[in-house]
Amino acid sequence: MRLEKRRLASLFLTFLMAVAFCMGYPPAKASNTADPEIYSEKQTVLKGSPFQAVFYFKHAYYSSTYDIVIDVNNTNGAISLGEKTFSSKKGEIDKETGEVNTDSSKSSDDDDSYYKYDYKLVIPEKYMKRVGDGAGTLKFTIRYYDSNGAKLGTYLVQKTVFDPTGTNSTEENGRLQLQSYRMDHSPVKEGEKFNLILTLKNNGPSACNNVMSVLDPSSAEGISIHGISDTQYIDSIAPGQSVNITYPMTCLSKMVTGNYTVSVILSADELSKSLTSKIFIPVIGTKADKDAVSNINESKPLIIIESYDYGGKPVMGGKEFNLAMHFRNTNTTTQIENLKITVSSVAGTDDKSAAGAFTPAKSSNTFFISKVAPGSSFTEQIALIPKADATPNSYGVTVAFTYEAVLDGKREAIEANEIISIPLVQSDRFEANGAELQGPISMGDAGQLNISYVNKGKSKIFNLSVKLEGNFSTESPNTYIGNVESGSGDTFQASLSPLEEGTLTGKAIFSYEDANGNVKTLVKNFSCQVIAPQENGEELGSEPGSSLDASKKPPLWMILTGAGVVIVAAVVLFLVIRKKRKAKKQKMLEESDDYDEAS
Repeated sequence: MRLEKRRLASLFLTFLMAVAFCMGYPPAKASNTADPEIYSEKQTVLKGSPFQAVFYFKHAYYSSTYDIVIDVNNTNGAISLGEKTFSSKKGEIDKETGEVNTDSSKSSDDDDSYYKYDYKLVIPEKYMKRVGDGAGTLKFTIRYYDSNGAKLGTYLVQKTVFDPTGTNSTEENGRLQLQSYRMDHSPVKEGEKFNLILTLKNNGPSACNNVMSVLDPSSAEGISIHGISDTQYIDSIAPGQSVNITYPMTCLSKMVTGNYTVSVILSADELSKSLTSKIFIPVIGTKADKDAVSNINESKPLIIIESYDYGGKPVMGGKEFNLAMHFRNTNTTTQIENLKITVSSVAGTDDKSAAGAFTPAKSSNTFFISKVAPGSSFTEQIALIPKADATPNSYGVTVAFTYEAVLDGKREAIEANEIISIPLVQSDRFEANGAELQGPISMGDAGQLNISYVNKGKSKIFNLSVKLEGNFSTESPNTYIGNVESGSGDTFQASLSPLEEGTLTGKAIFSYEDANGNVKTLVKNFSCQVIAPQENGEELGSEPGSSLDASKKPPLWMILTGAGVVIVAAVVLFLVIRKKRKAKKQKMLEESDDYDEAS
């Protein structure tokens, strides 16, 4: 009975060991719910131009019964947003499912060219304007709510709608670009004629031949080309050369004040497809001319921030920077006196920036100018320090004006203020620890690669992926992980099969986008030894052909164990023999004593 119990216990223990061996390494943790996918056609937008964009969202978690709220932000100062929050309840988000053609060069019957979406967001041009040279990357914070208003989840994605100035998505398309445009006078009034001057530049290493420019004013109602065709030709543009094209234009006699958008389509022999850029033309209608323009010139003087500069790129948390502001008195007849300018930080939306994200450094936040002549300008600058723990975002700075002017013989006190936006980022601290690959590996077997990673920065990173390269094969050479929140991490794992004996070498390339849309990479190298396949009975790491039969030299542990057993047996045998001899000797002594007594 006892023997049977021992057998059952042995079988159970063997089963547990087999299960543990088969389980191997645990898989990398996957997030419970993936972030939404987003599609938007990339555009060419000139600096200073308003533009419209349509964003299509696809999400496996989404249900048509959910209410949606989307917050939109730009962190590098390239886009000015007039509206940042959109809601499905207000009809700003279209919850109807559909599909959009992502490749106009393919036929409508080609299913691969269509992107199926769950909902879409249209941001009109009245809310968006390009104001910087950086990439037009927008961050979307998406929140779902049920019918009772309970929050179901929050997701963060981002999308780049235009490339930085001087670049394009492909080298070929970046060769020819609409570098700038201007009108011979601005603003244009209704009924006026004006010239639109376009500047084209060849950024490529060779000439662009048979360049064609087509101006399309069809979307600008009331503006038309005057006296010439909409198409103009240039025989050739040399590398690095800029060429001007002039279109005579005219406006209708009755127009509404606003910005009118026209399109410019460029093509050349060296380009595989045409390039489209949008520009805008400001027009003042008759009523706006009387009510607005004349009022600006004849009423109270207005001080404005004509331009400002904080270094051309997002400021870094905890690092001092200079904010330079160029001011102008827009009134051409009235002088401004006793001007006081106060710079302060706008309160943020979270606890870390409730008192503002910027504080003055080394100076006061107030400037005083005794007089500003009509139409004149001046520049002031202030050193600011961003909060070291502020959440990466764009933060406002309020510039408040108080000044005096003499109007109709009376001195009046005037107050005004403007808000400028400065993008703030935190240092990128994505890290990956050393790659772990246990070896040696036998040919025909697979080794387990483990690399732990963590986002130590304060900003979320986007679209993390890992690419494996080396002299091995693996089921997943390219792995998409997704977005990684601040303070989060995980372990990347892969099974590698060597292709040859010797040394297995490789590298894991981590690629991701930071909060500004910049693509960054981190490379981790790894290696281990690869040996010949092991035969039955061989120990990993032993010489090929060795086995544990009687004809071969046994391993050291067997020799030591055998020696120990022999020594113990010898000691026991010695003690037994000694005891028997002692007993025999005692018996002989007792017999001798008995003999003496008898005699």
